[in-house]
Order: sequence, then C-alpha cells, then structure tokens
Amino acid sequence: MELNNTIATPLYKQLEEKLQKEIETGERPAGSRLPTENELSETYNVSRVTVRKALAGLSELGYLYRKSGKGTFVAEKKIQRGITNGVLSFTDMCRMMNASPGAKITKIALEDPTEKEMELMSLDKDEKILVLERIRYADGKPVQLELNKFPESFSFLFSENLNDSSLYEILKKHNIILDHSQKTLDIVFATSKEAKALGISSGYPLLRIESVIHDVDNTITNLCRQLCIGDKFKFII
Repeated sequence: MELNNTIATPLYKQLEEKLQKEIETGERPAGSRLPTENELSETYNVSRVTVRKALAGLSELGYLYRKSGKGTFVAEKKIQRGITNGVLSFTDMCRMMNASPGAKITKIALEDPTEKEMELMSLDKDEKILVLERIRYADGKPVQLELNKFPESFSFLFSENLNDSSLYEILKKHNIILDHSQKTLDIVFATSKEAKALGISSGYPLLRIESVIHDVDNTITNLCRQLCIGDKFKFII
C-alpha cells in the first residue's frame, strides 16, 4: 500500500491523515497497538523518518501515546469543550467527536435552597429548588458528574426521561433556550463517593466547573456544577 508522491501534500502528512481517519472510524480502536516504525515503513513504502514525523503529529494531536518498551498505542477519544461564556450541551460535545453520549440519574428531588441560591435565582421565600444529579458517559464510560439546580417551576422535569437524554433538548422542547453562562474553574479531588461513580481512585484530581446559566432573556435558569475527569477532555480556551 503506497502513498501518492506525485501530489503536493507531503508523504508524512498523507500518512498522518490516513492513520487519523482509521482511528476516528474505529478501524484502529482505543488501546490498540500500532505496527512498529519498520512495519509502517514497509507497508507504506516510506522512510522511517516519514513514519516518525507522522506519528509525532498524531501524538501531538492526542491520537497516540507511547509506552516505553511496548510501542505506540491509540489513545482514548477526548471530548473537546470550550471554556467560554457560551452554552454547549454535553450531548452535542460528544456528537461532535463521534462519541456516543449517555446519562444516568442518581438523584432528582425538591429541596430547600440556600440563601445564595435564593438570591441568584430570585426565588420566593417558600420556593424550593429541583436538584438533578447525573453521571455522564461517553462511549459507555463515565467521564463526568453533573449537578443541576433549577427553580421549582422546572418540576416538569420529573415526568421527563432524563436517562441517556439531552437536558438542553428537553428544555428546548419546553421553549426554554439556554444562551450564555458565567463559569468558574478549579481543581478538586474525588471523594470516595465521586470516585466510585466515576470508576476512579479516591483523591483523583477532577476539574470542577461551576456555571450560572441564562436563557435568551438573560433570566437565570439553573446553576450547574460539573466534575470532569481531566484526561477524558480536551479543553479549548
């Protein structure tokens, strides 16, 4: 199998793009080992320098990683998300990366708000908040814990199927369009409960994203906290 040396695209770039496509389509799944540099060189009839340059490019893009003494392997798919004031659902982020999104409810209940929550969401004195906790999955693997708090008027969510569903799409169905948010980010360490839910060890570092989310009328619709396994995401600033 030879590359085309009669076109302007350098051979290393052709090889890089070919391997990238094979990874993205699942022909080379996450965790699989690539052939050696010599094997790739013979397969594509190019020099080892060309192969090395192609592999370096894919490693820089996060598609590959090396294990000392064992070879080069396909990395797990990372979900790209921007850290901006825009609003993009987890479901859409997964779809953009050709990953299958999923969700599992761990809690949905009405609770008393804190004073800060009452103030932020302009709640009445006796009004409760709807608390929704979910584990978010990408390709069947847990990658994020999600906590949302809504005014009591969002109690229609009790009758919705929130497992493996996009919350934003459900809200849109009720004519609630999320538009922008203010975010704060910091690093926290997984509690034993969080670690168990995410399938990681207790104390594992997580990226915490706290968001105050507004609709198109600039009304605060919900408060959101996400705990993300950092090495499962690629953050774009």
